[in-house]
Amino acid sequence: MSLRAAPVVLVSALTVSIAACGSPERSEAPAAPAPAAQSAPPAVPAATDWTSLNALVGQDPNASKLIEDSVVTPHLKALLGDKYETLRANMQTQSPLEREGSVLYTSGNKAHEGGINAAYILIDPTQRGMEVGLWENGKLTTYTTQGAALPKPKDIQTMIANG
Repeated sequence: MSLRAAPVVLVSALTVSIAACGSPERSEAPAAPAPAAQSAPPAVPAATDWTSLNALVGQDPNASKLIEDSVVTPHLKALLGDKYETLRANMQTQSPLEREGSVLYTSGNKAHEGGINAAYILIDPTQRGMEVGLWENGKLTTYTTQGAALPKPKDIQTMIANG
């Protein structure tokens, strides 16, 4: 009887080990959805989110946190690099976000330093294009996202002409 029990134990052990071999494959299958969860698709909603900026028209950019905490903040940081902090400083005193055609815009200056240290931001929410103009010590430097040829609103044209 003990000889007959050995094959049963062997078959049982073989069945358990085969079943165990199948287990890791099952645990890998649920891991497949994880890459979909980490996804770059949040970039797709970001395209839609840019149009949400239209709701900020008429609001003060400091109050709405347009520069510091909005859908365009990461794009401003990428576009400006170390000049991002200069933008923040040069937008201490600013105009409300306005719209002319498809372009949203705002401008501002460092407190008590208008014309010397100032800035403007142009945003096309539909095409996800941006342009930032920074005056540092009276010198204008323009930063533009690739492919963005945004029309400058009249107020910004006047600012540039007077700068």
